[in-house]
Amino acid sequence: MKTTNTSKDSTSTRFINKNIKENRYLFFAGICFMIYSLIEISDCIYLIFILMNLAPNLYLNIGIIIPVIRQILTYQPIFFLPFFLSFTLLRILSTIGIFKNFIWGFYIGVVSLILTMIMTLLFMPFGFFELFFCSIILVFLIIGFFDKQPII
Repeated sequence: MKTTNTSKDSTSTRFINKNIKENRYLFFAGICFMIYSLIEISDCIYLIFILMNLAPNLYLNIGIIIPVIRQILTYQPIFFLPFFLSFTLLRILSTIGIFKNFIWGFYIGVVSLILTMIMTLLFMPFGFFELFFCSIILVFLIIGFFDKQPII
């Protein structure tokens, strides 16, 4: 008779068996991701309005230091649409995953936050605010995921 080992990793079991509202850190991170998703959606819509000449390009007023990024935002802002859409999709997926209490929501969230933190360096000094906000969400995700687990 063949026996199978059905034991699960303690980290994933702990994450799945909890109600997300009971873990206030993960719940707060999920709320932040939901707000962040809405901001990203409005950012994509605004960029489309810029492309259709329905709105002024306010991105030029945020004081981007890197001249190449400023030039692209001035003359070819459509090149930023794939970036905006991909980050929007990552945030929406992360929000859904976290609120449905799936481990992939946590991992997508961490990856999207780290990628955003790297990309915001191109948009300094304005990118500092997004870098700070991403850092806060990342800390809440990590604290919520590991909860009261000891180091050793």
